[in-house]
Amino acid sequence: MPLHESLIGREFGYDDILLVLNNLPGFERHEVGLSSNLTRKVVLDVPFVSSPMDTVTGGKMAVAMAALGGIGAIHYNYRTLEEQIEEVRSVKIWESAFITNPVTLPPTATIRDVYALKERYGFFTAPIVDNNGRLLGIVKKSDVLYAEDRFPEGMNTNVTHKLVWTPRERLVVAHRKDTLDKTGEDGRRNVDEGIKEANRILRGVGTSRKPIETLPIVDDNDRLVALVTDRDLRKDKEFPYATKDGNKHLMVFAAVESRLGLARQRIRELRAADCDGIVIDAGVVFREQLEIARHCKEQTGMDVVVGSIDSGRMLEQVVSEVGDFVDAFRVGVGPGMSCTTQKDLGVGRAQGSAVYDCAQKAGELEQKYGRRIPIIADGGIRNAGDIVKALALGADTVMMGGMLAGLEESPGQPELTDGGFLVKRFRGMGSVEAMGIRSADRYAIDGAQIRISEGITMAVGYKGSAYAFIPTLAAAARQSMLKQGFRNIPEMQAGAEIVPRYLR
Repeated sequence: MPLHESLIGREFGYDDILLVLNNLPGFERHEVGLSSNLTRKVVLDVPFVSSPMDTVTGGKMAVAMAALGGIGAIHYNYRTLEEQIEEVRSVKIWESAFITNPVTLPPTATIRDVYALKERYGFFTAPIVDNNGRLLGIVKKSDVLYAEDRFPEGMNTNVTHKLVWTPRERLVVAHRKDTLDKTGEDGRRNVDEGIKEANRILRGVGTSRKPIETLPIVDDNDRLVALVTDRDLRKDKEFPYATKDGNKHLMVFAAVESRLGLARQRIRELRAADCDGIVIDAGVVFREQLEIARHCKEQTGMDVVVGSIDSGRMLEQVVSEVGDFVDAFRVGVGPGMSCTTQKDLGVGRAQGSAVYDCAQKAGELEQKYGRRIPIIADGGIRNAGDIVKALALGADTVMMGGMLAGLEESPGQPELTDGGFLVKRFRGMGSVEAMGIRSADRYAIDGAQIRISEGITMAVGYKGSAYAFIPTLAAAARQSMLKQGFRNIPEMQAGAEIVPRYLR
């Protein structure tokens, strides 16, 4: 990208630059594509990543981001590992053609347990299985509504009560060889053909029965191996640009500690929960991350994001040592609105310069090694203009924290201020509050008696739902690119003219 001579060799942030309109657009905004690589393998239709911060990305945010074409990175600042794993699972089962690890209940469960499922995962329907995983029946929302009035024991009524569940003999069930493992003419597993067959069974095509909402998939021993729901097939049409894996599940990344001893178990459990990649979460990259990247890639094959870095020199050093084990770089040390690293410790860099320097070096190394490791611009994003500037400077995707913290799907509840405004709490992972849980690991000070804060807690305005906000943000980014006359990100990175807002 043409960088104005006054910017070369100087430090600049997003506010210091503008993108010149040099081209005459001959197309419409909806023709502008935002597709870009998150990692070497994962491509996003919308290049937005939600930050692994405990006031930004839990399961609900990760679901929204993936459904809308981006992706979420779930934080690790939970009090237990199991809590993070449950959040990952909630993403993987939210919308998928075949739910291969369905949430089930034992025959001893009560209606109260079904309502607990609704509270935790957002749905009532659950298969009932025995200790060997054999399908016994299913319980649905309509079975348990108004339980307090309908049943003598109310919420404590057993789900296998004859008036509650639907037993196995009354269920429509499909075999895995006809759906989950269906093969094409070439003899290979064909997920799309399996989905079509499951959809035909759900709709009752070729039969006289009514359509059904849930289709259990079983093996030769009648063990439950997967679940297909009409709701999920409708979601597939509602969110056509969703970020999905090869099994049509939403994709999700998760943060791990930057200490190998701590990260090993988390990585193992995340892989078991079908997590798609990890973000080794640290305020700045340091050597132990390289061992974690090597370990994760060799043991699980999951994608690995390393960071944070702010210079091409650091990027080159990491690539030279563990380039085969790294799938993306997180760029940005201290530019976030809740981060005080630059101010209090005097380290970091203007984010525009950091992104440009790292992107340039990534391009140089592509020529040397024959592969390019994507750049994630992390921090300092306050509006759609900053997003487009980051992409024009060479970033492949942008990671956002404060921009998303005020959304309905971020952790925490909206609060009403004395002035009558709705706000949500947002804190840096280097804040005293966050370090009081687990994030001291992020700053390599978990064993230190004296802790230095690198973040603050603040209030951000409540912005409503991500399902309205993210598409609007993407539309604004497309509009900026349209005005510049670029149809896609590679065109803009090759041809954007970047100039200083004011000549110094």
